[in-house]
Parts: sequence; C-alpha cells; structure tokens
Amino acid sequence: MIIPGILEKNLSEIKRKVSLIEDICELIQIDIVHGNLFKGESYNNVSDILNIKSKSKIQIHLMVPNPIDYLNNILSSSKNIDWIKNYFSFITQVEADTQSMDFINKCNDLGITKGISIGPDTKISDLEEFLSKVDLVQFMMIEPGKQGNKIIPKVFEKIRLFQTEHSHIPTQADGGIKIDNISKVLQLGINNVVIGSGIFGEGDPRNNILEFKKILSMKKDQINTLVSKKEDVLKIKKIAILGGAAWKENDETYKQAYDVSKILAENGYEIVNGGGPGVMAAATEGAHAGHKRVLAVNYYPNKPKRHYEGVSPFNKFDEEVITLDYFDRTKVMLQNTDVHIVFRGSIGTLSEFGMTWISSWIHEPNSKPIILYGSFWNEILDVIEKNLVIKAGERELLKICTSPEEVLNYLKSLNN
Repeated sequence: MIIPGILEKNLSEIKRKVSLIEDICELIQIDIVHGNLFKGESYNNVSDILNIKSKSKIQIHLMVPNPIDYLNNILSSSKNIDWIKNYFSFITQVEADTQSMDFINKCNDLGITKGISIGPDTKISDLEEFLSKVDLVQFMMIEPGKQGNKIIPKVFEKIRLFQTEHSHIPTQADGGIKIDNISKVLQLGINNVVIGSGIFGEGDPRNNILEFKKILSMKKDQINTLVSKKEDVLKIKKIAILGGAAWKENDETYKQAYDVSKILAENGYEIVNGGGPGVMAAATEGAHAGHKRVLAVNYYPNKPKRHYEGVSPFNKFDEEVITLDYFDRTKVMLQNTDVHIVFRGSIGTLSEFGMTWISSWIHEPNSKPIILYGSFWNEILDVIEKNLVIKAGERELLKICTSPEEVLNYLKSLNN
C-alpha cells in the first residue's frame, strides 16, 4: 500500500494535503513530532487531527517521548471508542521505551490498531519485546523528525535481517522514498511504504501517487528487474582521487589517500588518478590492496617541465589515458569519473578543486559529488566565503569527510 505521509506545523496545511489525495488513498499517515525524542517539531494537538473529516482512514505516527499521554488525551476528548477503532490507527516509537509499551498495552485493551516504529540508529533487538503485541513494524529509512532527508543505507540491511526472522509480521517503510528508489525498498518484501516529500514535494500529488502505485502493482520478478536496471544506470562507479604530488609514504595525507582508496576498492569502486606521485601513487597502492585495477589519466610533455611532477615510475597503475596537456588531463579525469575526492595538496590541487567546483555549479542539479577530505577544508571554505563572492547553494555542493568509513557511507547514500 502507498501511504501519503504528512508532517506539518499548522492544522490548515494538514487539512489541505488530506483533501488533495483522500479519495485515491486507503490510508494517510499524519506525523506528530514533539519533545526531545527526535529533532523537529510539528502540529501536535491530536484531538484536532482526530476531528479532520476524510474519506481515507488516518494513521497517526507519534514521534514523542510520552505516547501514553496522547492516547489518554484522545480517549478523554472522544466519547466514541468505536469511531476511533474504525477510522484511526497509531504508531509509536520503540525509542520511547516503557511509555511505548504502556501505549501498546492500552491500545490492545481497547482493540485499537497499533504499530511500533524503529529509528535507523536503534538496535533491531530492541523490537523483540513488542513483536507479539503489535499489528505492524515500521522502519524509519531516514533520520526521524523531518521530511526530505536521504535514505540511510544501513536500514536496508536491518530490514533484510528482520524479514529473515519475522516474515509473518507486516512491515512498513517510512522516509526518503522516491520514484527512483521505491523498487529497491519493495524488493525487501516491505508491505507498505509511507511517502511524504516524494508525493507532496514536486509535481501533482495525485499523479505522483499513481506513479508509485504502478510500481507497487508490479510482480516480484518485474521489481527485481527494475532494481537491476536502475542500479546499472545510477550506480556510482569511478572515483577521481585528487591531491598533492609531494606527499611521501610516511605523511598523513599519503596514508589517508591509501586508506580511502583501499576501502572504496574493497566495496567495488574504481579508482582513477593522475598517474603521478604523492596522493596519486597512494591511491593506486590502496586500490590494489583492495583488489581493484587503477586507471591513470596522464600527460607527457614534449619538454620537461620544472614544476610538473609528470608520471611516476612508482605509480603502478594498470591502464592509462594519454591527454594533450596539463589542463586537458584534469578535464578528462573530471569528465570521466562519477565522484571527485580532494585531499590536501598545493596550488595544483587548488586548481583541480576549483575546476570541479565550478563544473558542479554550472551543471547543478546534475552535478557530480565533491568530497573534501579533512576538517581543515572548513577553514579554507570560511576564508573563501569571507573574501570572494560565493552564491547561495555553492558551498552546499561540497561534502567534508574525515574518515574512510564516512566517505564510503556517503557514497552508498548517493546510490539510494
């Protein structure tokens, strides 16, 4: 089932969105975010929400530390428990701990449909005590409390593990679901998907729902084929490693480039560099340690250039592309890779960084991701922003990472 998700700060906007899609949806989820359980805030007068007239049934997702108080408020403000049972269901968060257990027990006593939701950072074992008492389990695919965030990749593995052990329990996925990734979510065996910005963000919400329903109606083998095709098209494969040529094996930057390239190669990514010494040689060594071949984009000048490092005999790359000159080398490398990672270097690195940054800005929103490795980049960007004309959105094209694992997780998130 496709379940539109609504998270708003005022009641009128909630009513407006409900009225847009109530006649083409069986169920609509309305989020209530309040208190210190998660970041974010929404409209939280649950009694007003219960008074919304809708052709669809409504599911209320309580992202609050005290769900039992909300249930008591509902019961005290309504004389008709049968009306609540017939038109409303509720989901509480496992992170609310004993409050959620009290909430679920009281719902069971009253015969109200209820579920338990788990955040992306919570251990799956925390669900166990709730499973015999709930009607469904919901997995938050993003950081709870705000719509529009990207899916956190580790949630896929959490769902796979749960489905292996508890395939009889109905499941629901909530957050970050778009047309280009819903098939991958459905491939996990998920029963229902809650979609917020994917429905209400761009375009006509009704048409968006119909597009999602088309994919939902596909057979399992069709969904698997769709996932395979999209992964072939969307998967980030080639990573450009940029950085200083002067670094030696004992230098921290050299070791960082080696470690990042190794973990990326171990996870199937292809490493591309400029064929020279320093960061480039470290990237080749790291990729080989991760059992991946390396492509070098090279330039051989007619005459020796005093300040050009050239191709290093210590960079044992596997294939090469020969270009016309120094600037052509950078252009070809940037054009033929999917992500650019920039390590500490000198003015040559600065030129590469500048070329990828302006290229991403010109081609935004189809820009190539840029990773700046090292916290020192914050200081550099602050100086640039203080002394140059930086337009709104330009700095947001850059992602600063400080560990190989952070780089890997960021790249994985780009594929979802």
